[in-house]
Amino acid sequence: MDHLYDVRSFRALPRPETRSGQPRRCGIEIEFSGMDEAATAQIIARRVGGDVSRTGPHLYTVDDTDIGTVGVELDTRYAKPGTQLVPESVLDAARVIVPVEIITAPLPPDQWGRVIDLTAALREAGAKGTSDSLLAGFGIHFNPEVTGYDDPFLIRTIIAYGLLEGWLREWRPLNVSRRILPFVDPWPAHFIDALLLAPDLDLRAVSTLVHSHLKGRNYGLDLLPILHDFDPDGFAARFGSEASGARPAFHFRLPDCRIDEPGWSIADEWDRWWLVEALAADESRFDALCAAWRKGAGHGAGWLQVVSQHIGPNGERLFK
Repeated sequence: MDHLYDVRSFRALPRPETRSGQPRRCGIEIEFSGMDEAATAQIIARRVGGDVSRTGPHLYTVDDTDIGTVGVELDTRYAKPGTQLVPESVLDAARVIVPVEIITAPLPPDQWGRVIDLTAALREAGAKGTSDSLLAGFGIHFNPEVTGYDDPFLIRTIIAYGLLEGWLREWRPLNVSRRILPFVDPWPAHFIDALLLAPDLDLRAVSTLVHSHLKGRNYGLDLLPILHDFDPDGFAARFGSEASGARPAFHFRLPDCRIDEPGWSIADEWDRWWLVEALAADESRFDALCAAWRKGAGHGAGWLQVVSQHIGPNGERLFK
């Protein structure tokens, strides 16, 4: 094993439990190229156990692993079961830019470290990350469970992301392929304005603002899965047939997958999300940044400096 992958663990969430007292789980999705779905499934089974089953032309599941069922698929709608839009020869030729994706079940914190083991095994087997091609754009998606829909911390976390997103993109810049492809667009400033100016903001109000200010789900933080799970009927009325994968979890799409780069760790990518929740949990710094944004600081080039003044140039005042 390349021990560069084993020197970091996932930081525990600032609020590690739901309001009902259960450990917050997190599903993890990893995109990469360099091997096909069958080979990937076998690597998973060797590293964390389990039985491999082929469930479709480009779909595999690995059941009964140490971390539950893990899905493996070619990550394109054209490869889904029942879809015959693209010949197999075209899909094979496109593999340099169409990733294989691993999808875990929602994992309790004591199992997150096994995902570090998986990324090490995949790297050793030749997995390629987002820097392998200008059009790759491969990412890591984290799906941390919410603390509860009735918990004010949920709304604070949404706002904290809006306050930090620009800073996060500069702190650890995304690969150029992820910046130019329309998968992790930044939230527009007018959406953050609306969040901060809304009276008595709750999740129903957030849903209305998302519908008014955002387009689809291709943002660094996709809120549609939460909104769909929270209010299925209201979601259908506002968003129609928009795909969302309803679940009580944030869908954080921003991080790169740099799986083939020496020294990279998925635990470092997790730090991006951890900082968002750490800001939401730090009442004084959260309130100070909200006040600064409301006064207009969020609309100028100086906003990143304002954020650094409150949390430190590398977030050290939150990491403490």
